[in-house]
Amino acid sequence: MSTAFIFFTGAACSLLLLAAAKLATHYRGLDAARWLLLVITGVFFYLLRHALPEAPPPLDFLVVFPSILVPGAFWLFAHTLCHDCDPFPRWGWALIGLDVVINSLSSSSLLRDNWQALDNATYILAQPLKLGLLSAGVITLLRHYQSDLVEARRNLRLVLMIAVGGYMLLVVMAEFLFTYRPAPAGIPALHAVLASLLSLSACLWLLAPAPGALAESLPRDNEEAVTTEATPRPPSPMDDSQRQLAGKLEAHMQAGGYRRTGLTIRELAEELGAREHILRALINRHLGYRNFNEFLNQYRIDEASTRLADPGQAHLPVLTIALDIGYRSLSPFNAAFKRRHQQTPTEYRRERLPA
Repeated sequence: MSTAFIFFTGAACSLLLLAAAKLATHYRGLDAARWLLLVITGVFFYLLRHALPEAPPPLDFLVVFPSILVPGAFWLFAHTLCHDCDPFPRWGWALIGLDVVINSLSSSSLLRDNWQALDNATYILAQPLKLGLLSAGVITLLRHYQSDLVEARRNLRLVLMIAVGGYMLLVVMAEFLFTYRPAPAGIPALHAVLASLLSLSACLWLLAPAPGALAESLPRDNEEAVTTEATPRPPSPMDDSQRQLAGKLEAHMQAGGYRRTGLTIRELAEELGAREHILRALINRHLGYRNFNEFLNQYRIDEASTRLADPGQAHLPVLTIALDIGYRSLSPFNAAFKRRHQQTPTEYRRERLPA
């Protein structure tokens, strides 16, 4: 191993330990921070393994195992960052579990020593699973990038998509490629330099220019998220142009502008004849919403609550009401409704319209 590889790998590991310590001591109460801590821990052990002498198989597997958890932890972190308090899908847990089992078998010496053909098969299967989980995380970040109204969190998602997600995808593909052919000279050292630069960036984000950036970027605990959605923070003072746009926005919403399925902030800005960044700042800084879907949910759940308590609409299925007010399916409507009322729509209707 070259001196440059050892030096930059050691630097990256030291910086990752510093970032992990910051997360563990200051943000351990946040779900997203815990998943990010698992990602950092896995990357640390991945780098450490390549800098250490070859260890006995049981010890080697213990060092490898945290890195096996990285793809699933990255997807869970991305989901928590984007969905605040929505539950992670069950099929996602099944995919993560399958990935952990397949990669554990591929990384252990049990198959390698006794069933070579099966070992090769698990290794080949493990690569698309890892790529799939990492891609799911990047896609989650990309899908919800536009709807986020908090500038610090939008910037974080952009960095995660381009830098962290891209780095991990490249590492997985390079590992698979160089399994069957020798790696060109300098590639390990280049990888160590890249890892140290990313680790330095993470430490600067956590520690240096904006100590509160992580608290602003990561979603709050479920209880705080419920309170935030039910009672948005007090609005900041607005100038004349902002008050005019706010009045136009409120009139558009009261006229049913929120009922359009799949409505994005860009489309809403076009409907209002406003610039997207100005509308985004208005909703976030002056109306007090962190997420565009949270803003839409206020109007949608208000209408749903009225209709569910209306005896004249008792014959309508809950799904019909959900589709009418802009939801694509029942699941996101149920989740948003329960965050507001701590009841499902059916329970809410039953309570207000007793038989």
